[in-house]
Amino acid sequence: MFGERLLSRAAREPLVHFFAVALVLFAAYSVLHSADQEPSGTSIAITQGRVNQIAESFRLLAGRMPSRAELQALVNDFIDEEIDYREAIAMGLDADDTIVRRRMRQKLEFLVEDADASEEPSDAQLAAWLEQHVTEYRVPERIAFRQILASHDTRGARAATDAAALRDKLNAGANPEELGDASMLPAVLPLTTREGVTTLFGETFARHVFEQPHACEDWFGPVASPLGAHDVRIVSREPARDPVFADVRDQLRSDWIEARRMAKREEFQARLRKRYQVTVDWPEPYASQPAPARVPQLRRPLDGGVAE
Repeated sequence: MFGERLLSRAAREPLVHFFAVALVLFAAYSVLHSADQEPSGTSIAITQGRVNQIAESFRLLAGRMPSRAELQALVNDFIDEEIDYREAIAMGLDADDTIVRRRMRQKLEFLVEDADASEEPSDAQLAAWLEQHVTEYRVPERIAFRQILASHDTRGARAATDAAALRDKLNAGANPEELGDASMLPAVLPLTTREGVTTLFGETFARHVFEQPHACEDWFGPVASPLGAHDVRIVSREPARDPVFADVRDQLRSDWIEARRMAKREEFQARLRKRYQVTVDWPEPYASQPAPARVPQLRRPLDGGVAE
């Protein structure tokens, strides 16, 4: 109790607020506002623009401008950070550091993404983009259904047999709300894609439901899931369709701009590669394998993933 009261009292102290804001400020500052130029020598000049930038960053986080004393503390911390950064560089602490390498690459890529790469596309450009990539924006089939469960936990090996008996009762007019076992799964699912159904009920269940004939209006089953055996009745079905431009315009804009930026980065990288002679000493077993005919492309240079 004493510890809780102490923390509660500390949380109301303005000085605690100040240091908390300062900590967040410089965590963000170190990422967004690194040194304007390569450090050299022992001279450090803090310009009015830099001080204004520090004060404005504080205002955005704290909701007010810093006092003179607070601003002095923030500037002092910036000076200490700059000194430590220069000393670390002089000692070579940045060498072979993956985080530093990625940060430098990221900054270089930002420089080559000029205004042309981020220009606002016209509707005509977006419509052309949609026409070229229509399959990527196609709206998948969706199904709405009811289900009841014969749980493995409750019924054990009898789950599938009991589900078949329940199915017959349902098709004879029994009330579905009075049958089946309770679970965390929804008894009624609104229009949902196959991916969404798979997330909730598993791939086997989703495949069985989506492969049902369109004319099927009766309860069918048993349909297996990790929880047991289900009886299902399809309530409505919405077939896959091409997208409506207005519905996907925002996504089209985002993808179009990102594609332009990626093209700029790739163009810049290709020019840089021409300046270097690169050799790779492949270890076994890769050395004895033929070079691939197709190399997957990274989704983003820094995310570590690859496109399909």
